[in-house]
Amino acid sequence: MSKTLWITSGILIFGFTGLIVVNQVTKSKEPLLGVQHADQGEAHIARGQSHLAYNSDPASSGPHYDDTGAPTDWGVYTTAVPDEVFLHNEEHGGVVITYQPNLLPSDQLKKLQALFVPPYSNKSFSPLKALVAPRAKDTHAIELASWRYTLNLDQYNESIIVKFFNQHAGHAPEPTAGPYNTPINQAAH
Repeated sequence: MSKTLWITSGILIFGFTGLIVVNQVTKSKEPLLGVQHADQGEAHIARGQSHLAYNSDPASSGPHYDDTGAPTDWGVYTTAVPDEVFLHNEEHGGVVITYQPNLLPSDQLKKLQALFVPPYSNKSFSPLKALVAPRAKDTHAIELASWRYTLNLDQYNESIIVKFFNQHAGHAPEPTAGPYNTPINQAAH
């Protein structure tokens, strides 16, 4: 009886381990959301310095500011953040979510902000390197950017936003760089 128990236990353990490995391989082969763009480098430039046009909109790589205001704090802003500033946040592994105020209805804007402000509206989602801000030149209601990837949405879609964030956050030239503060709600500022 004990030999049968050992064999059965071994088969069960081997089977569960196999399922876990197959599940991880399947997850890793899932296609990344968004459009991938050629890397334009990560050169630091002085504020106001001219540079070549970015190859994506919003910017997903290329020259950006490196001063006391860039990178900026993570969080939700009610005023625009310049591309050259938020691009430094992307270089540090963050995801930038911009929205066109004239295209995103106020109820959807509230949902977007609540998704990224503690206490988060989605209890299973705690984004620590996210920046949400209005951007007048956006041509879609919501535009997401990370290092070398962008995704445009014509309306709020929480599952797509969360999936993009989870797939792309931390995948950048300096993923462990700061700012290290917890997300703040800049809406009051």
